[in-house]
Amino acid sequence: MPPKVKFSKDKITSVAFNMVRKHGIDFLSARSLAAELGASTAPIFTAFQSIEEVQYAVILKAKELYASYINRALSGELPFKETGLEYIRFAADEPELFKLLFMSSGENHSFTHYFPAGDENADTVLETVKNCYGMEEEKAKSLYNHLSVYVHGIAVLFAQRQCVFTMNDVSGMLTEVFKALTKEEENG
Repeated sequence: MPPKVKFSKDKITSVAFNMVRKHGIDFLSARSLAAELGASTAPIFTAFQSIEEVQYAVILKAKELYASYINRALSGELPFKETGLEYIRFAADEPELFKLLFMSSGENHSFTHYFPAGDENADTVLETVKNCYGMEEEKAKSLYNHLSVYVHGIAVLFAQRQCVFTMNDVSGMLTEVFKALTKEEENG
């Protein structure tokens, strides 16, 4: 007879997620999670095969939260700009989750980079750029790529708590860069 489940997968994932959210992924271990649950490690390994499986569940939950930021942006007045602002806001609001998703080097649990291939929301954002600005695929990708690099840099500053800009400053900066890049496209 299998051991009685003391904690569900959802409960363990939720506790692990909150630990990572507060302290970062490096803090998450079987021992630290067991201590947070007020139990031995046995209930964790009854629900999960390994601590890596718990980490993966946390990553999926972090991606869901990040997607909610992007979805909010896509329903805004200027969806492409707001996507960049929400990316930065996610870094400011959830620095440890941002680091996990966008600054971690582990291939199995992070985005490989922040422009299209690594972000599950990228295709939707790219379609928004094409539709909102009437751009061909390659021009839209180029614009998205340039602004992604810029936005990522600002987001890293926020995640590291080193940013001296306000979100209003950032909004103006994004507008300036967008205008410069689209003017360059028109003239190029």
